[in-house]
Amino acid sequence: MLALLRGMHLVALLAAFGTLVFVELVAPQALRRRLIRHARLAALAALMVGAAWLALQAAVFADSWDPGAAVAATLVFTRFGHVLGLRLILIVAAILFTFTPKLGRWIPPFLAGAALAIQGAMGHAGATGGNASLGLMAAEALHLLAAGAWFGSLLPLLLCLRALPPHEGRLAAEGFSPIGMTAVLLIAATAFAQSVASIGGFPALIGTDYGRAALVKLALFGLMLALAMWNRLSLTNRLDAADPTRTRRLLIVSVATEAVCGLLAILTAGLMGSLVPGVHEQPVWPFAWRPSLAALEDSDLRNEAARAVLALGVSVGIVAVSWLARRFRILALSAAIVLTIWQVPSLHLLLIAAYPTSYQTSPTGFSAASIRRGHTVFAANCASCHGAGGHGDGLASTNLAAGHLWDHRDGDLFWWIGHGIEAPDGRLAMPGFAGTLNEGDRWAAIDFVRSLNAGAAMQLSGAWTHPVPAPDLPIACPHEQADRLIELRGRFVRIVTTDLKAIAPYGVAILRIDRSGGQAPPDNGCASASADAWAAYAAIAGVSADALAGAEFIVDPQGWLRAAHTGDSGPSWNDPAVFNVELRTLREQPITSALGGIHVHGN
Repeated sequence: MLALLRGMHLVALLAAFGTLVFVELVAPQALRRRLIRHARLAALAALMVGAAWLALQAAVFADSWDPGAAVAATLVFTRFGHVLGLRLILIVAAILFTFTPKLGRWIPPFLAGAALAIQGAMGHAGATGGNASLGLMAAEALHLLAAGAWFGSLLPLLLCLRALPPHEGRLAAEGFSPIGMTAVLLIAATAFAQSVASIGGFPALIGTDYGRAALVKLALFGLMLALAMWNRLSLTNRLDAADPTRTRRLLIVSVATEAVCGLLAILTAGLMGSLVPGVHEQPVWPFAWRPSLAALEDSDLRNEAARAVLALGVSVGIVAVSWLARRFRILALSAAIVLTIWQVPSLHLLLIAAYPTSYQTSPTGFSAASIRRGHTVFAANCASCHGAGGHGDGLASTNLAAGHLWDHRDGDLFWWIGHGIEAPDGRLAMPGFAGTLNEGDRWAAIDFVRSLNAGAAMQLSGAWTHPVPAPDLPIACPHEQADRLIELRGRFVRIVTTDLKAIAPYGVAILRIDRSGGQAPPDNGCASASADAWAAYAAIAGVSADALAGAEFIVDPQGWLRAAHTGDSGPSWNDPAVFNVELRTLREQPITSALGGIHVHGN
């Protein structure tokens, strides 16, 4: 009901704004007064539905059906109430100013536009915070103003087509055309910006309710655009023909259909306002395959895939050229079919098996507590087969510390832990643990396996071969406004495991971890507030907990672990010259993206 009221309120407000804009830019003098009455009715409907939306939302906030107290509290204490209350005031003012055109004919559309533009402040965009929030609210304001100018003008355009002679109807349609084209460009541009921020990517577009609603809205927008192009490029020009009756009837039906599509798109947008944005949900991948470029690492497979892509492009190209040239269409289509049948099956090289959780990422933040919890889960459920260190020295030979584990996404590992792995002959090579381990335990086990991968790489080559985030942990900082390591993002952090005083240049934070996690912070830095940190960093360094003492780590401003140092691995970092050289090297070689399967979301 909330989604329906929100959608109906937007429909009415868009109609009022679009009608007022149409009156000032397009409408002939003979229809101005009639269209202004329609705008008043639409604004009045927006006012009434908005009041009902406010009352119902207030009841939800207060969990009470006492309308007076709930509405008053919502208007006084919530951002939603402040913004919607201001909108209702602007709508009332817009209605009143339509009765006083001598004060300024553009005042009513300006007030209605202002009422539309503040929509983002009470939705997802306003809740984002910071500069990103301002950008999203500006994009949503432009999006709604453009939608109002297009959708809201369709009803007065229909009235013009029905009430005016064909020639004057053509002039009205042509006058509306620049408004429609500008609105379409703005809607497309702002929709892209909003979708990147709220949907987050293609997996969420088809794997979340919010994304699928966005697809419905996109399809409706595409249909509206197709109808608008037909109206402008074909039907409008035929209104001056010898017998325009049939053309006018077709144009009226087309514009009405366009308006219905717009209505459904706006109601869909109202539904999206009540859904969790896709960027904040774990997508459920609906297909058995997903795209992958892994095969391109092999030169032979890369060439085969390139030929298939080229064949597909050539097929589309020759069909398009023949269609535009209106010659050899059958021959071009036949050639395209042959090329497609011959080469396109090789496109399977760009696909790999997928699971419903393939695009899901660990919600743990790769924290020290999660790695410690994962160690416990692993010891109780996995060590008997994979060995205590995951090296395949148990009942199973699979080495979980092997480098190829980085090539597997978090979501794939999560599926295999929950549902097991089938051997090529169909037998179950590994049992599933969905019935015995909850989701948190399975994600924690993945974090521990990732730490094993990192530790094995460090011991083998003296460096992490894939980007590894610094495990987050609670910290105590007397001189910093930070309660967790992740809050030190934006500068380098030197992590030490000794009581000796550590030096750091200006702008570099010092963090000391210890086995108890409760020692006082050093004078020049912070201290871990959890004993989990010691075990987590020992695993990532590839050493036992007893051997970690004396080790040091550098975390870069993006939160990646970049370097490790032990007492016998080179000159001491307490030498300022040595430490500054290390920092300069890391600054010159930043990590631009995560290469492996691990994914971490920051603040």
